[in-house]
Amino acid sequence: MEPVIKNFEGTSNPVLGPDDGVPNYVMLYVQHPAGGSSAQHTHEWEHQAFITEGAGVLWVEGTEYPIKKGDCVLVPPGCEHQFRNTGSVLMCRVTINPLSSVQMQKSWPRIADVDNRD
Repeated sequence: MEPVIKNFEGTSNPVLGPDDGVPNYVMLYVQHPAGGSSAQHTHEWEHQAFITEGAGVLWVEGTEYPIKKGDCVLVPPGCEHQFRNTGSVLMCRVTINPLSSVQMQKSWPRIADVDNRD
């Protein structure tokens, strides 16, 4: 198998997914504009996120946790959660989900998105 190298520009989520031959995990890239957020939601799988730019909060089960560039985040399975950009600049993140999430997820956030599921 050859490596897969893709730039997020001009693609959709998952950036790396089943069409790329991923065996275990999918990768998403999400940009939240100032004041933007993902939808408040719950899903059966854990996911991990790496904040690449900006700052905000991760809301989990009613508690806000500050997040910023360089932070690695684990969202446990079954927890209601939301990523919120509380800053004045773009907040970007790379999110890793299990491959099984592709069959369960009804919609994926666009690269630059507000109020969609992740």
